[in-house]
Formats: sequence, C-alpha cells, structure tokens
Amino acid sequence: MKQFFMILTIVFCTAYAWSQESVVTVSGGYSFANIEDTDLKTSGWRINGSYEFNPLGGEWAYGISMGYIDLKGSIETLTSPVDYRIQTMPIYFAPKYLFGNNTFKGFIKGALGFQKSWFERKGNAAILTDVDMGVYVGGGVGASYNFNEQLFLNLEYELAWMTNSFYKDGLMNSAMVGVGFRF
Repeated sequence: MKQFFMILTIVFCTAYAWSQESVVTVSGGYSFANIEDTDLKTSGWRINGSYEFNPLGGEWAYGISMGYIDLKGSIETLTSPVDYRIQTMPIYFAPKYLFGNNTFKGFIKGALGFQKSWFERKGNAAILTDVDMGVYVGGGVGASYNFNEQLFLNLEYELAWMTNSFYKDGLMNSAMVGVGFRF
C-alpha cells in the first residue's frame, strides 16, 4: 500500500510540474519621472526582462523582473545649463492576474522588490554624483497578443514608487512594448 501511495504521489507531482507554463519576456520603452528639489521632468528609456511561471495555465502568474532605466533632463540657469542623469536598476517580484481568451489577454500586475540608482548632476562649476538604493513597489496594467502558443507581443504601463532621494515623490512611470516566449 505504501508503494502505491508513493507512486501516486510521484505521478501527481510530475503531472503538476509538466502542466506549469514558463514565460520569458523582454520589454523596452519610455520612462519619465521628476527630479527632487527641482521642477525638472526627466525622460528616457527602459529595458526590462522577466521570467514567470503560470501554474496549470491558470489566472495567476508569478515572476521575477529585472530592468534598467536611464533618465536625462536639463535646466537652463542664469549662468549655464545644468544636466541631470539618473540610472536605476530595479529587481522585483511580480505577481500577475491574467484575464481574457487565448488570443488576447489582459493583465494586472504588482511589483515588490528593491532598486539601486546612480545620480549625476553636471553644471558649469562642478559635477555631483551619488548612489542610493531602496524599496521598489508598484503596479501595472497591460495586454498581450498571442501569435501562437509560444510567441506573443506584450504592451504594458507600470507606475512604481521608490524610496530614493533622487526622484520627486519617488514616482516612476514606464510604458513598454515587448516580446515574450512560452515554453
């Protein structure tokens, strides 16, 4: 009897593992944020990669995302322009709720992790640099269009809050387009 239950357990665990869907997505797009202690609105680009698994092909997917954000902006002062650049690298856990049919799926996602940022301010007299890190919390909405069972196009908007002294109110906005693969 013990052998029967052991074989049954192995069969069910193996079936569950095979029914899981793994997804890799690479996205890129436009990001913008405000700089602390200025009226400057910076903008730039973002690239993001994520790995997700979707147990039993259900409504929930769980994943890890890592990205790179590069923002620039300039303020004209009385003496010379002051150039700002902020580079941020977020790494976060991203649960996702999926809805829709097999061809077109919408989603709502969360983001919880950490980030590290590099700040540079170039003026006429000096260059100021700094590094900061902290929490990365946010959410997003998006949609994916499935070309076939393995390949899909991903569109997404993400709003994130960071405990980072460089960003005004800690808010970062990103709009991204990406390509994903299921296996």
